[in-house]
Amino acid sequence: MSKKDDTAAPAQPDESGFPLTLDEFCTQLSSKDKRVALIGGFHHTESAAGTIKDTVAAFTQRYEAFIKKPA
Repeated sequence: MSKKDDTAAPAQPDESGFPLTLDEFCTQLSSKDKRVALIGGFHHTESAAGTIKDTVAAFTQRYEAFIKKPA
């Protein structure tokens, strides 16, 4: 049975579980993903669905599905 090494540096906190607004998510996303038309389309789709606040993980999952949808 191996013991976990407690001397390792602590992992950065996982912020994917904290809720944030759709605007905040899209702003953060635009710093990594330069496809502004896709981000704008995602923002519109989420707004139309009434999703204005969610977790990073949930927004990211829906964004990944959105960009894979056929046009």
